[in-house]
Amino acid sequence: MLANYLIGLREGLEASLVVTILVAYLVRAGHGDRLRPVWAGVLAAVAVSLGFGALLSFTSSSLSFQSQEAFGGVLSIVAVGFVTWMIFWMRRTARSLSTELRERVDAALSLGAGALALTAFLAVGREGLETSLFIWSAVQSTGEGVQPVVGATLGLLTAVALGYLFYRGALRINLSRFFTWTGAALIVVAGGVLAYGVHDLQEAGLLPGLDALAFDISGAVPADSWYGTLLRGTLNLTPQTTWLQATVWLLYVVPVSVIFLRPAPARAAVRAATAVLAGIGLSACSSPASVTSATGSGEAPARVVVTATDTACTPSSARLTAGTVTLRLKNIGSRVNELYVLRADGSIAGERENVGPGTSAELTVDMPAGSYTLQCKPGMSGDGIKAAVTATAAGSTAARAADPRLEQAATAYRAYVLAEARRSLAGATQLRDAIKAGDAARSKALYATSRIGWERIEPVAESFGDLDPRIDLREADLEAGQTWTGWHVIEKGLFAGGGTTGLQPVADRLVTDLAELVRRVPEAQVTAVTMANGAKELLDEVSHTKVTGEEEAFSHTDLVDIQANVEGARQIVTLLTPVLTGAAPDLVPQLESTLTQLQGVLDEHRASGAFPSYTTLAPAERRTLSDAVDAASEPLSRLTAAIAS
Repeated sequence: MLANYLIGLREGLEASLVVTILVAYLVRAGHGDRLRPVWAGVLAAVAVSLGFGALLSFTSSSLSFQSQEAFGGVLSIVAVGFVTWMIFWMRRTARSLSTELRERVDAALSLGAGALALTAFLAVGREGLETSLFIWSAVQSTGEGVQPVVGATLGLLTAVALGYLFYRGALRINLSRFFTWTGAALIVVAGGVLAYGVHDLQEAGLLPGLDALAFDISGAVPADSWYGTLLRGTLNLTPQTTWLQATVWLLYVVPVSVIFLRPAPARAAVRAATAVLAGIGLSACSSPASVTSATGSGEAPARVVVTATDTACTPSSARLTAGTVTLRLKNIGSRVNELYVLRADGSIAGERENVGPGTSAELTVDMPAGSYTLQCKPGMSGDGIKAAVTATAAGSTAARAADPRLEQAATAYRAYVLAEARRSLAGATQLRDAIKAGDAARSKALYATSRIGWERIEPVAESFGDLDPRIDLREADLEAGQTWTGWHVIEKGLFAGGGTTGLQPVADRLVTDLAELVRRVPEAQVTAVTMANGAKELLDEVSHTKVTGEEEAFSHTDLVDIQANVEGARQIVTLLTPVLTGAAPDLVPQLESTLTQLQGVLDEHRASGAFPSYTTLAPAERRTLSDAVDAASEPLSRLTAAIAS
């Protein structure tokens, strides 16, 4: 019963979130009168799902014993395939779920009530069919008819209640942790269903080994005992288990659990589900920033869809309205992609990285009148694919700098960036001098601290596209024919090579490049929007390369980098808070709370003011840090929209 409650809760909550997004978006967009077709589509999807479950039961009961076993075994394996796909799909697409559903609703609104009903039916129906199949398979595996159904029903009712509380703004939970731990539990349940499916196929004579038992604990754990029922209902553990069942269970549960629970690497699936609700602002007191303009006039900002494949980068329009523009990268290719907006001088106006295949992500940038280049990078490497666009002024567009506090924040942040650039230049100069003196121990001690300033202002530093690879390129990102320079060459030489030999020219070049950064900071285009994007990018950097330990592969000083990234993001939030207090008052305490919690997790690893090697963190500690980063990233993902409103 407990296992089926978990199935109903997990699967039902996904369907509830889909319905919540659909309803909330229609209400926020002023189309509350169009909710009836949505509910009709939802009810139709529920009816079809129930009918599918009844069809499975009827079909199974009308077959011979051997055919029943074969039918049940095959469907159990299919169900496990579906639930495994669902668990990883939620990790990969959660961040763009809200955006994609809103796009479908926009299209359906223009086609009428039938299209709205169909949109709701398809969105909920997929979840319902998966739920019916998996619950049916789980019921078959336990051999009980009533208790599993009751458990699944209670789970579904709980999910509906949670969905309602989400919509009303009465409940906020860490969805990342919820989907992580329920996903892990479902893997164990799915392993039991898979083993039971194998047993069915053995009884049907389609697989061998029915009499080859790995263990028989029926004497110690009677099938009709309360604890036997509990083990069968939660883990699908049968007292008599064949070798093939046990082998299949281990070959499924162990590797799938390891892959699911480890932090996703930089170029793997998009991280966890804390941002499912980010695009709709479910709390009733949230302002719908995504449908307001940068001018504060209530008009929608310019929106452009950039469709990316493995060979193309195609904007929906090559002519844009100058001002604050929202670009949505829709990746329909087979590789992870990213989008850059390049100004005429080659500097980066904005970027969005790690957009997985079949997913979408939004980027809001300031684009004054002029020529720009959109650059997609399939595989996140190489020169990418470019498309030229032009931003032209519109007569009705108000000046972006209407609020003097935004200019004040940008001025203060530029001064902060300059100070931190100078900090890293000074640190790199000391590092160069230690290398020149052949002092390896001092050079190692200076390496991490010399990077602090850079890590705090990394998004601005990266906007000078030519400087970033010269200063901060990692060996893993080195392309054929590319000259490797910068900090990480020094890192490898000091911590992997053990000395300073041959590092003097690299250190000289690093100091020269950082001096150029200091000179170019005054010409950087710093606005409130670029600041807000930068805060999110700093946490994305932590999530994609630092929590995984990829950034400092030789020195393992990742915690120092993470601390600097968090400090840089917090500085931006502090400077923008006077504007946020009026524009999005509910967002301010969320930002403060999640950043404080993240800082608390970091402080737990600090001893005598210093961080240990990242290799000393246990997998569970890395997971806790990753969860805290995800939790802070969710409100930061709404910062740009709030500032642009």
